[in-house]
Parts: sequence; C-alpha cells; structure tokens
Amino acid sequence: MGSVRTRLLLSTLLVLCLGATSTQSAIAAQPVSGISTTAYNEGTDQAAVFYNPVVVSNVNLTLPQASVDTLNNDPYTSVYQTANVSITTADGKVTTLNNIGVRLKGQATRTNLYGKAPMKLKFDAFVPGQKFLGLTRMTLNSMVQDPSFIREDTSYRIYRAMGLVAPRTTYSWVTLNNADFGLYMNVESIDAQMLKRWLNPVHVYSSNCYLADLTYYQSGCYDTNYGDSNRTDLNAAIAVSVLNGEQWWTAVNKIADMNSVINLMATDIYTSNWDGYTDVVQNNYYIVFDDTGKLRIIPWGQDGTFPMQEDAQLDWLGRGPAFRNFGNQERSIMLRKCVAYTPCQAQLVRAQVAVKNKVAELNIPGFKNKVASVINNAYIAKETRSNPDVGSAAFWQNWLDLFFPQRTQALTVFLNTRNPEAPTLSINGPSTVGSTLKAVASTWDYTATLGYQWLKNSQPIANATGTDYTLSSGDANSLISVRVTSSKGSLPSASTTSVAVLVSNPQLPSASITGDARVGATLIGNPIANGTTSVSYKWYRDGKLISGSTGATYIPTSSDLQKSISLVTTVTQPGYPLVVSSSSARLIGLGVLTKPDLSLAGVAATGNTLLINAQIPVGAKATYQWLRDGQLITGSTRTDYKVKATDLNTVITAKINLTRTGYSPTSATSAGLRAVAGELIKSPTPTISGIASVNKTLSGQLGSWDSGVKFTYQWLRNGVEISGAVAKTYRVTSADKDKQLTFKIRAVKDGYKTVVLSSNPIQAN
Repeated sequence: MGSVRTRLLLSTLLVLCLGATSTQSAIAAQPVSGISTTAYNEGTDQAAVFYNPVVVSNVNLTLPQASVDTLNNDPYTSVYQTANVSITTADGKVTTLNNIGVRLKGQATRTNLYGKAPMKLKFDAFVPGQKFLGLTRMTLNSMVQDPSFIREDTSYRIYRAMGLVAPRTTYSWVTLNNADFGLYMNVESIDAQMLKRWLNPVHVYSSNCYLADLTYYQSGCYDTNYGDSNRTDLNAAIAVSVLNGEQWWTAVNKIADMNSVINLMATDIYTSNWDGYTDVVQNNYYIVFDDTGKLRIIPWGQDGTFPMQEDAQLDWLGRGPAFRNFGNQERSIMLRKCVAYTPCQAQLVRAQVAVKNKVAELNIPGFKNKVASVINNAYIAKETRSNPDVGSAAFWQNWLDLFFPQRTQALTVFLNTRNPEAPTLSINGPSTVGSTLKAVASTWDYTATLGYQWLKNSQPIANATGTDYTLSSGDANSLISVRVTSSKGSLPSASTTSVAVLVSNPQLPSASITGDARVGATLIGNPIANGTTSVSYKWYRDGKLISGSTGATYIPTSSDLQKSISLVTTVTQPGYPLVVSSSSARLIGLGVLTKPDLSLAGVAATGNTLLINAQIPVGAKATYQWLRDGQLITGSTRTDYKVKATDLNTVITAKINLTRTGYSPTSATSAGLRAVAGELIKSPTPTISGIASVNKTLSGQLGSWDSGVKFTYQWLRNGVEISGAVAKTYRVTSADKDKQLTFKIRAVKDGYKTVVLSSNPIQAN
C-alpha cells in the first residue's frame, strides 16, 4: 500500500466528512480548571506537574498568514511553520514563547486548519534552547476519532502501569488566531528527552505507513527519529523475522527486551488496540533501541482502544478475521512468532492476566469518572468543531464500565480452554517432629483450582490435603514433600511436587540447669517438652528430694543458701527409650535485693517534717538513718525527721538499709534537700494599752508567740524612732502631744526568719 497516497485519500475523505468551516472567533478561551490533586502526576522532572489528566490548560497559538496558508495548502508537510504560543497552566501561570514551530500530524485524522487539526509544536524549532517546563516539543491530538475523549489518557495509564515506556497526558483547550479549536489531548512527545526518563536511547524509529513491521517487506516503513543513520540494530531485528520456534526465540531475546515486547502485546490485546502494533494495522508505535542494544516498542495514538464492536475486540492469540478486513489480515510478526512458540505463548497469556490485574488496581472506572467530571460540561459542551454532544461523550465514557468486565469475562472463557500450568511451590517451616510445614503455592491462572496432597517417602499421607502439615513421631527419618495440583474441570491437570525434606527427631539432651544460682532467682530445667515429647522434673537439695518441686523451674529460698540444687528429668520421646538423667549441682549463693527507689517528701525548712518515700521489697527489713551534710544525725532513725535550727544551710539526706535472710544487704541514699529558715507559726500584731496623755505610761502588748522567741522594742513618734525608747513601756512626754505613737517589735528565734511588726498608731494628747 502506498503510504502517502493512502494518507492523502484518507485526509480528503475526512475533510469532506467534516466540511470546510470558516474560522470562528473565540469570544473567550475556556478557563484552566481541574481537580486539585497530584495523585496522577508521574515522574520527578519539571514537566511532571503539567502532565495531569484531571486538569486542563490553555494553549493559545498565533500563526502568521504565511504559516496558515502553508498548512492549509499542504497539511502533510513535515516542515515546521512559524508561530507564537501562550500556555496557561492549571495554576494560572502564563508562559509565552515566540517563534516556535508548528506542523500538522496524524494519518486518518490529519486535516487542514479548517478542521480540528492535530498538531505538533516544536519550541526550539527557530530559537535554540527554547523550552516549556523543560520540554522542547508538545503533541496536540484532536480526538476527532475518540467520541469518549478519554481513550488515550486511560490506555496510556495502563501501559505505564505495565512497566512500559509510554507517554504521559493532560488536556488543553486550544485556540488558534482567536478561534476556538476545542479540547485536545496533550500527549508527551516521544523524543530523547521523554525516553531518558525510562532508559538511555541510542536509536528511535517511527512507523510512517500502515502495516509497518519488522520484516524485510516493510523495512522501508521506518523513519529515524533519533540517533545516527546507522540502522544496523533495526536490520538485525528485521533479520530475526525469518526464523521460527526455538531458533527465533533464542535470536529475538538477543535483540529485544522480550518481557517489554510481550507486555506491550498483552496490553494491546486486553485493551483491544486494533490500531496499534500488535494487530493487523501495525500502526501508531515507535521502536527504540537502548544502550544495551535491546529493542522495545512504544505505543502511540490510542484513540482506537476500547472498541464497542465485538469484532474489534482482539483475540487473545491473534486468531480469526481482522477488524474491518484491514490490509493483509496478518497480525504483527512478533505476535505470530510468539503464539507459535509455546514458551512465548505461555508468557504472553500470563502477561494478559497481569494487565487484567493492573486494570483492577488502577480503578479505571473511578479514574474515568474524575476525568469526565472535569472535561464534560466545562469543555466538551463548548466544542464547535467535533463531538460537541456531552451525552454522546458520557455514553462512550460509560462504555468502559462494561468494556473491562467483558474483556475479563472473555479472558476467563479463553483461559478455561487452556490446560492449567503447574503452580510454583515451596515449603516453609522446620523439618523436625512436632513442627508444622506450610506449602506456599501460587498460579497466575485465576481460573485454575489448587489441590494439596502431602507425601511421605513419595506416598500419599491419608487426609493430609491442606496447606499445612504437622510432623508427627511417625514421620521421623522420612522424606516429606507436598504435591500441588492445578485443575480445570475435565482438562488435564498439572502438578508440582516440592523438594522433599528429611524429618529429624533429635533426641532431647540430658538434664541441665540454667539461670542464676542465687536465692530468689529462677532456675530453669532442661530439656523442655514439645508437642510429641513429655518431660517430668524433680528438684533436689543436697541430694534430697524437695517436696512438691516438680515443675520446669525452681526458685531457691533462704533455706537453700549454700546448698547444692540439682535436677532429675525423665524424658518420654517417641522413637527412643525412656531416659532418666541428672544435672550437675548448682551451689546457691546469696540473693540480690533490689535497690529501692528512695525520695524525700516535704519542704526542708526549720520546724517542718520530712518523710521518706520508698518501696520496700516483700520480705525485706528496712532501717533508716537521716544525715546532715553526709554525717549521721544521732537518734534520727525514723521514717520522718523534723528540721532543726542546727540544720540551717546544710543538706539533709536519708539512707535506707535493706536486709533479708539469704540475701546480700543493700542500701540507698536519697537526693539531698538544703535546709532553709522556717516561718514562725504564731506572730500576732502588737498592740498598745494605756492612756496616751502627757506623763502617762503606755505598755506594748505582744500577744501569744512561738516558744523561744526573743524580742527587742522600739517606740516611734510620727513614724520616727524615739531615741532611747526601747523598753516594753513608754512614758508620754510633752513632745508627743498631738503626735502619733507606734509600738514596734523585732522577734528573733534561731533557725527562723526574723519578724518585724508594728502596732496601729495612737494619738497622744
């Protein structure tokens, strides 16, 4: 088929279908919008924030008339035309780039500028180094063949989830010379910059015609997009196409990353991408060779995925007639060779199940609904050049809710025609009597049922058909394995038998004692009984049986101090005679008392009482001693202590001594408290008695004070001390007439704060 002639014919038909419409002015470009989430952003590069399928940016193009005329007259030109662009991202930031390159793209979707033209932008076409968020290129797909508006972002998401090199996507509302061109799928361009996020590319080739395949016949269908003109790697891949079976498989694994290729074909098939590499169209893809020399296939142009037509939903092994009776009716050479070679075919089917599982993990219905909530009413409803019907778009979007269950059902039907494969299998657990072995088996084929049978010396063990098996004494010295069978109805089953393990039943050791041989510590008797073996214990003191001590542990008491403790065990173990053995004796030493946590409660002021807080171990006897600056305070051996005047400015601590029969004594000293002056308890305000007249005598009244307080006195006239008036009484003089007289006292007691108090003044007359 002549590719250029075909493309021109398809373009002409498309233009006739769309009609030549005049340029419509954009009253106002649609605002950027979307869901505020980074959940769908991928990558760590600058552009990762841009490629978010639940946001919409604005791409406003301005083309001079010369560029418009060239693109209208020759839509298939590969020469970039001059333009300016203003890009508004979802955060409202506007970036303007001048003198960029624009050209049209596509095959069946390509049209001139009077239609909704798919476009490629090249930011550095005329200005070296000019970029947008680190990008040098931008691809704008018109989605005129995708009435759902979601096929590309949904399918690319699945390809990437399968570990395949595939572009990221977002949405852009495009205007050109003030005319609304509508909603576009903004697809990450396949170039060295994009590929380096995944691998180190050496050569990149794109298909430039339908039926482009790695065969000699179609070898001219590839353009070199990146790398030098040496096509040795591509020619080597084409040369493999003449081989078959094991020869082909060996050779193709040398020139291709077949895990990646098989995953791509499986994803093509599950999504029914009839317009991609795998099916008969062999269209819309790139080939990349990395620095290891291995080939990978990159999907491109996904508007043919998720078809509603039953005959467009691809067969799992590429059988049957092609959709639309296209071309030579042959699927891609890679698929044909793979399904013809059993190991490759099995890997392909496993990959198809993996795609099904990935689709379920991705929650495609939920993702699709989020995208639809952003684009349907706000953008699709505003379309004027294609697919303006929101109801139609929603219909096709909701088709995905049915498509994936149908594909899974179809895959299930297909798998039920295939013989099950043997499961993978391993055994976990110790191979000793009394232990449990666990069979760990799995199969990728979800239509198969797994059955278990444990074997002893290769013979089935009655009723041992679960995932676990507990080894009994009868299994000792036998080889135990498990056979897991994968079954599907009447189809031949497939089994895997694990490597057998030799069951050991090691004889339990003789009696022994572990643990600290001290009063109050725990001695542990060995050996320990298990599920199949019983052990009885008898403890002895200096060779005499200790009554009632028949447990696996023994705690020595004070009566055991400096005595020898030994143990006799009787072991009843399947496969061995009864064994009675004695341990070596352990001499019991003094126990260790736990040091108590010791603290003081109270304020260390003269006259106050301090208390000892301490947790005394059960059975221990405690004695106490108070200390002043580390020296014993004679007679202070109670749990409380009243601070004295002699303690002033010293540090008070308390010491506790613990003793217990059979234990080493221990002691602890508290943190110290510095003693400070106390407060007098009784300190009444003084008063004046008597008549305040000249030649009359006044008396100062002290009231009731603490014992031991010493006083000095001072009389004041109008607040000024009266010289010599330092007695408890005072004779009023003529100098006091019409003055205020006050009686002041000073109270002093050792170890206490000095108190100075004054009476209320009285008027002398």
